[in-house]
Amino acid sequence: MPGRMLTESEGYRLLDSCGIPVPPHHLSASAADARAAADRIGYPVVMKVISPEIIHKSDVGGVITGIRGPDEAEEAYRTIMANSAARAPGAAITGIIVEKEMPPGLEVLVGGKTDPAFGKIITFGLGGKLVELLEDVAIRVLPVDDDEIRSMIREIEGYRLIRGYRGEAPKDEKALVRIIAKMARLFAESPDIREFDLNPVILYEEGASVVDARIIVGDTVGAGSARLSIRAPPDLFYPKSIAVIGASATPTKVGYSVLRNLLSFPGDLYPVNPGRSELFGRKAYPSVLEIPGPVDWAVVAVPAHLVPGVMEECGKKGVRLAIIVTAGFRETGEDGAALEEAVVAIARRHGIRVVGPNCLGVMMPHMGINATFDPVSPRPGDVAFISQSGAIITTVVDWSLPAEFGFSSVISVGNQADLGFEHYLRFAEQDEMTRSITLYVEEIQDGRGFMQIVGDVARNKPVVAVKSGSSQKGRAAASSHTGSLAGSYDVYVAAFRQAGVIPVRSLRDAFNLAELLASEGYPQGKRAIAVTSAGGFAVLASDYAEAYGVDMVDLPDDVLRELNEFLPPIWNHANPMDIIGDADAARFAALFDVLIRHQDFWDIAFVIAVPTTLVDPAHVANEIVRFSRNTEKMVVGCMLGGDSMRSGLRILRGCRIPNFEELEDAFKAVGSVLSVPKARGAGQRRPPRDDRCPGGEG
Repeated sequence: MPGRMLTESEGYRLLDSCGIPVPPHHLSASAADARAAADRIGYPVVMKVISPEIIHKSDVGGVITGIRGPDEAEEAYRTIMANSAARAPGAAITGIIVEKEMPPGLEVLVGGKTDPAFGKIITFGLGGKLVELLEDVAIRVLPVDDDEIRSMIREIEGYRLIRGYRGEAPKDEKALVRIIAKMARLFAESPDIREFDLNPVILYEEGASVVDARIIVGDTVGAGSARLSIRAPPDLFYPKSIAVIGASATPTKVGYSVLRNLLSFPGDLYPVNPGRSELFGRKAYPSVLEIPGPVDWAVVAVPAHLVPGVMEECGKKGVRLAIIVTAGFRETGEDGAALEEAVVAIARRHGIRVVGPNCLGVMMPHMGINATFDPVSPRPGDVAFISQSGAIITTVVDWSLPAEFGFSSVISVGNQADLGFEHYLRFAEQDEMTRSITLYVEEIQDGRGFMQIVGDVARNKPVVAVKSGSSQKGRAAASSHTGSLAGSYDVYVAAFRQAGVIPVRSLRDAFNLAELLASEGYPQGKRAIAVTSAGGFAVLASDYAEAYGVDMVDLPDDVLRELNEFLPPIWNHANPMDIIGDADAARFAALFDVLIRHQDFWDIAFVIAVPTTLVDPAHVANEIVRFSRNTEKMVVGCMLGGDSMRSGLRILRGCRIPNFEELEDAFKAVGSVLSVPKARGAGQRRPPRDDRCPGGEG
């Protein structure tokens, strides 16, 4: 049914029934009744028009405040009725609500809405006009507990006003938690409440009161339907045989690129093309049914209208996974959506799992698999990349080669007609080659199910996400690209953080962070130290640490005494540690030895080295490797400069220690991790040491 906004008296009645404090009030139908109500309630009072057709009461002269006597009450009633009749002719007036005018206090907002991806969410921020001016709002996906509510309250910039600002007494945070908790429970348990806005809630030193309630009821459209009961088997992504259906000898066709890319696959590779007997020196088959051996994967690259017939044949053959790179399905409209549903029905009937359709495909570099039409293949590495855009994948893979960045897997999800982000996350979680996971997200179909699964995965392996569609134009582009509506960007980011996923704005930041976490795991805390031989970078390190929420700790007295024994007298005796421009690898090594012995006072170490004629970058890099291997803390390499530092960078890369070529990027990456408390508290720590730096340190 269409949405209806409760009248203020209805809203107050609902809130009061749940134990949420509201002002004393009475709905009056005459001037005399309003006068009597005001006398009972006690002056001053506020009077407001009540009409389902008048949303913005002040715009029609339907609100009068500061009423301080019986005669004023009667006059206010008549004035509001006259204003409403003149400015909203034809509007049905239910009555005039008379309510206690609450004393001034801190105005905050508690709101809720139904998000298309994540279902019901709750918001909190400063109230009144400030919420629109400052946009200082925290968001959570329901349900939430009291600890999550306290975290939400304390993360807004305006929390300083609640805590007590410039000599003002603190406000009643416990009362605020109670109101939010009760409203969150009411919202979550009431399917007919679609949206609400309590603005303002006035917060006092003791207690609080809601003084305006906007509650919309009606049929609620929940989050996307779940596919999660159908779990993909763990070995689904480790094929021994692959068929390319639609394989071609024509270089401009997708089937040509896919087959060419798979020539390095060490298992059995079968081209399928009814018009060819041989392709790339491999025997070709007219149908997957003619292949003599078993087929684990089928990469489908035939026109869309032929895909249902191909899927029937794959089902009869016993194919386990179909990667449908063909476009022309849900993303094209109703006819394409119907075709996609038919394909999925065939797959379900035969027990085939489907990647796509309308996807780039799948890459498994450690297995020599490039089942895509991307012209290049990435290096093997530690990071799983799961993307909703094929073009993003081809760009990232092209960038990764000169950057010497490797992947454990690269998966293009396409339309997610069957397998979706949730399944790929579960795969990456159990994949031994994967140490961290990066997502490029345009739209999640089942937000709540996604949060549950990604939260489980993030407790074991770090997950970093880039969400597109932060602007209105971006959201429109996402819709046309994927054939589905994207939810609110802010809700996605809040949901990611709530689940322990680390959101970042750019792909560059995502892969910087994913590489750091693949190497170092989550930090155990936010206490940081920095070591450099360049005073200017020591100052910048302090600036960046403050900007990105990294806590530069004081050096303990016993550590200072040990450092003073070998550092030059003019070193700065502080953190960040400037160990002077003539520092060589031996000086770095001696300092690292002190930090290894005293690991109890720090969690993160930034090692900043710059070009100098006095030091060999390779020697410094070897000492950074030794430092990293002898501590369970996060070590962040920052070897800054150009070609003169290449020998050191190669050593760090070979030993899986990430290096940041821009100092600010290093602090931004660490700050991103620290901003997600659930990630910092996760069970996954640093990767095992026995597989780091293969072949030694040199």
